[in-house]
Amino acid sequence: MTRRIPIISLEDLEAKAKKPLMMKTLVKSIAEGIKENLESVNVAEIKNQNLIINVPKSEWKSGLNKALEYYVDTEEYEECSKIKNILNKL
Repeated sequence: MTRRIPIISLEDLEAKAKKPLMMKTLVKSIAEGIKENLESVNVAEIKNQNLIINVPKSEWKSGLNKALEYYVDTEEYEECSKIKNILNKL
C-alpha cells in the first residue's frame, strides 16, 4: 500500500496554514516508520518545487514532542495519547 503525502505550497508552509495536516501526517508517518523499521519518513511535498520534506529517525522523538505540544494546545487529548504510545516505542 503506497501512502500519499500532502502536497503544500511554500506560502502555506510559511503561513502555517497547513499545520494541522502536517502534524497529523508527521505522527502517522513516524508510526509507520517505526512499524516498518525505516531510517526516515517523508511528511510532505512542496508544490512546484520538486522538494520533499523528509524526517530522519534521529529527529522522530523531537518531532513527536512538538506534535504533542501542538495537540495539548489544541486540546486534542486522544491524539496526545496516541503520540505517547508511539514515543514509548522509540
